[in-house]
Amino acid sequence: MSEQKQQPHQVIHPPEENERKNATLIWRKHSAPVGGTAHAGDRAFIRRALIGSLIAVLVFALLGYFAYRNSSALKQAYAEVLIARGDFVKAGKFIDNLNDEAAKAQLMKKNFYAYAKKLDAENKLAEASALYLSAGDYEDSFQCWQDVTYRLAALYEADGDFQEAGEAFDSLQDYLDAPERGNACDYAFALERLEYGYYDEAMRLFYALGDYEQAEEYAKQSAAELSESEGAGDLVSLLVGLTDEQLAARAELKSERDVLPKGIIATGYLHTVARTEQGTVLATGSNLSGQCNVSDWTNVVSVAAGAYHTAALLGDGTVVACGSNKYGQCNVTKWKNVVNLYAGAYNTVGVTADGTILNTGFEAYSTVKWHSVAALSIGDFALCGVMENGGALSTVDSLITDEYVDLVSIDAASANSVGLKADGTPVSNGLDVAGLSGILAIDCTENGLFALKRDGTVEARFYNDSDAIDVSGWRNIVAISASATHVVGVTADGHVLAAGWNAKGQSEVDGWVLFTPEPTPSPMPEQTPKP
Repeated sequence: MSEQKQQPHQVIHPPEENERKNATLIWRKHSAPVGGTAHAGDRAFIRRALIGSLIAVLVFALLGYFAYRNSSALKQAYAEVLIARGDFVKAGKFIDNLNDEAAKAQLMKKNFYAYAKKLDAENKLAEASALYLSAGDYEDSFQCWQDVTYRLAALYEADGDFQEAGEAFDSLQDYLDAPERGNACDYAFALERLEYGYYDEAMRLFYALGDYEQAEEYAKQSAAELSESEGAGDLVSLLVGLTDEQLAARAELKSERDVLPKGIIATGYLHTVARTEQGTVLATGSNLSGQCNVSDWTNVVSVAAGAYHTAALLGDGTVVACGSNKYGQCNVTKWKNVVNLYAGAYNTVGVTADGTILNTGFEAYSTVKWHSVAALSIGDFALCGVMENGGALSTVDSLITDEYVDLVSIDAASANSVGLKADGTPVSNGLDVAGLSGILAIDCTENGLFALKRDGTVEARFYNDSDAIDVSGWRNIVAISASATHVVGVTADGHVLAAGWNAKGQSEVDGWVLFTPEPTPSPMPEQTPKP
């Protein structure tokens, strides 16, 4: 028993039959290795440990790589979970921090849509309408937005909130009977303002309604209340009544405008086109998009040019077009009974004999509420117009101001516009046009304005002197057209002038003769009376 206690830790493995010289590692009480080749076991252990560690490192590296590669998918899946359980605010914040922009945009739309559905079910229509709109093209978001906004507008109307109702109905464009109900609400709101004595606001509201119901009479009634006020303004004077001298001056200017040639010349960004009296079309400048492929056109009565396309109205009321069709701006082959043609940067617009406005291209202009339209013009991204009462129309509200009244024409570029008043003076939403008068026609560009005066000269105004184009020497001009790069003018004898940039040959119009003026009849010699 005492011997066993002296050596409690000794373990001896008996050798096998084929005993090897390398003994298995044996540890005694003092941790001293026993065996003929004790250090060989240590090396084998270390090798196994190193190999195992290396494998572990590789495994963790692979796991890290796959985790990195799939982290976006995992985050997206988590966002889906948040949306599914209705935690929309938290989901929005989480989605906003995703790195995958495409997935981020789609998940954000889904979150807006799901949140809108919840609010819609709770009859929180205003909040739901805004969220459906934010959801963009996700599933049936647009249709849901139309439905909830229509119900919201009807609710405003029932509560007598005519301003809010009118704005909501107007935003729906041609959805169901929204245009009719929108006009009715606008009219009711104008009557309300008139009743409470807000004459200036009422006058402008009724004026904008044109010939709707008794809007014209109420506009004049509102103006009469303001006529004695200091600084009553041009609109008040117009509605109250002009003097005989003012009326005569306007009639004279109108007769001069009426004889100017229409649709005879047009400028794109880097090309120029013109109609001849034979009904053919001339073109010069860049033809990179085929915008100058007009040599076979005949029976043309007017031309229009966008940034990189050309359109023409034919004598039979149909329209042809060539050039860039990236946004469908040349899809005019089915148009019929067109009487007026216009082109913007990436759109083509036609007006039919019954007053219908046709449009194709980048912008989907909302004109369903427009009525009594006397003239149109297309800017780079907006459609503008003038009503028969001289009121301004625009698909972009920032292009017109309270001064845009009593107009005969309007023109716009990107963010700037100019209106021409019946008295021959221009108004603008930002350009200095003070001092200009006796104007017959205008052409607005992103750099400024070219104004054709009744004496046949052209006066220009620019935002920056570096963009100025000199046309001070032009005389006997009867038509103008301008782009951001150049300007052209047609003289009374049919020749064409050009000024500005000519990098692509857009100003090479020397030798163009569009028409031959009719000879002025010689005065009959006085006959000597017979005695």
